[in-house]
Amino acid sequence: MEIRLINIDSIIPNLALMQLSSYHKMLGDEVGFDINNPDVVYVSCLFQINAGLARGMASMYPDSEVILGGSGFYNKDDLQNELFTRTIPSEAQKVIPDYSLYPDMNYDFGFTTRGCFRSCPFCIVKAKEGGIHKWQHISEFHDPTHKEVHLLDNNIYGIKDWFFENTEYVIENDLKLKVHPGFDIRIITDEIATQLKRVKWGSNMLNFAWDNFSEKDENKVIRGIEILKQAGFNLRSQIGFYVLTGFDTTPYQDLYRCRKLKELGVNAFVMQYKKTRFNHHLARWSNRRELYWSIDFKDYKPAKGVYHLADAE
Repeated sequence: MEIRLINIDSIIPNLALMQLSSYHKMLGDEVGFDINNPDVVYVSCLFQINAGLARGMASMYPDSEVILGGSGFYNKDDLQNELFTRTIPSEAQKVIPDYSLYPDMNYDFGFTTRGCFRSCPFCIVKAKEGGIHKWQHISEFHDPTHKEVHLLDNNIYGIKDWFFENTEYVIENDLKLKVHPGFDIRIITDEIATQLKRVKWGSNMLNFAWDNFSEKDENKVIRGIEILKQAGFNLRSQIGFYVLTGFDTTPYQDLYRCRKLKELGVNAFVMQYKKTRFNHHLARWSNRRELYWSIDFKDYKPAKGVYHLADAE
């Protein structure tokens, strides 16, 4: 058979399509992004904004079997939506990804865990993948020619022994590690922080998350930052925090978290769940280190017209 793959979102490597490619090549099928008369078309959509484009693309192959899937079809009122819950065949889920799909790709790509033990209302991971569970050891998708590993885990040290086993593999094989989602500062320990310090990182910044505005979470953030400091991290150059805005917080609460993180000596990176004029300017200030560290938000001239919304003084 001839199989066409379509990454509807961008040219960023798509793990599901890479695994499907390996699977079909093992079956003897021809696979690629440029197959002209395919028998089967896989369309992967990760972001809801592109769901319409994905459906439109599917209509261009009336003579092919078209398979759509991905979190881009998520509907909070219909978690069992077929397009959202569809997964690739079980035989393909743990094969070594087809790294040849992206010729310039020089790193491993995968998950060591899937799912999450939290039920954050702004996140679809638990609805889609269930509770946290072991998935693959890095050795199962490691290409010996690669010297860097990129993980998509939602909570890399959510299963402590598995975290240590995989990071020891990274250390022993002199690999660099990069984790795309933010770490959970609320469950960090001295032991975990020490292990994080032993790892060679593919990015200068380790990113954690402060999503909820609450005294309880603030205390855990303060405690976690102190643990990282004691482990030997340079807070200003190595530690950052994703700050979720526009979900269930006010401008005051969003600015408060950014200012608190600055006071604690770490970087804040604003993530806009819902884009507002205030959050746009807050992100423009906080996400540019030269502004974040040199001036307060109230002194950031483009924010003059929205600063009052924070009721900060």
